[in-house]
Amino acid sequence: MSGYRAVGVVGLGRMGLTLAAGFSKAVGPEGVFAAGRSPASVTRLRAAVPGATVLPLPDLPGRADVIVLCVGNADLPSVLDDLRPGLGLRHVVVAINNGLPLRALAEAVDGPVAKLIPSAGNEAGAGATLLVPGARLTEQGTRDLLALLRAFSTPFVIEEAQGRAATDLASCGPALLAAAARAMVDAQQERGAPLPRELAEQLVAQSLQAAGRLLAEGAGLDDVVQRVAVPGGNTAAALTAARDGLTTAWHAAFRATAANERSRPAPAFR
Repeated sequence: MSGYRAVGVVGLGRMGLTLAAGFSKAVGPEGVFAAGRSPASVTRLRAAVPGATVLPLPDLPGRADVIVLCVGNADLPSVLDDLRPGLGLRHVVVAINNGLPLRALAEAVDGPVAKLIPSAGNEAGAGATLLVPGARLTEQGTRDLLALLRAFSTPFVIEEAQGRAATDLASCGPALLAAAARAMVDAQQERGAPLPRELAEQLVAQSLQAAGRLLAEGAGLDDVVQRVAVPGGNTAAALTAARDGLTTAWHAAFRATAANERSRPAPAFR
């Protein structure tokens, strides 16, 4: 069980709501405190986490041990200005911005800091979360954060330098895999396959679920391929034909994520 008993979530967009709901599984709804910008976001929180407490931003440090900042880089300085008077050495400040250097966050607050990269699967209590421990976060503090994250994800501790590559696979991964599956359906449709699109999507979804189940039961990626791709068979022929194109497509995708991240200016904390 985690040593942290209360979590504050700043920002109630899609990911903020996902994390608020996830943390409620670890500390209970009564242990979730949140600050949102609009009445609509607060309404969504009350629907997602009945029992969570909505507070003005400056009041959040008085109720929560862990403060999770689910806002963009441009908004971080003003958010920290509002929080800083109440922040002390006991507060763990966690950002979900992969492009934010942890040293910059550590210089802006007195207590421990960390970076958390969630994924869409967390909405369903699945998928990875990536935790990057930062300055002043002890080994026990890291273990306590991991205990919170295990309530709704499979957490991994990574180094900050690994963040972009790991985020591509864990956080971008569900959307990228879904888009790849959609491309499979598109290709069959364009070939004039006699399948209604709805049926084609259902079949691909079942393939994704089957692969996920095999992997969850201990099979490796190569194991899954080898179980299906009999030498000389249709699947083996398909893999040979698609291999170079798939690798080229993923290279392009990961170059794009890196370039997009570099294009965003880091926040300037006061």
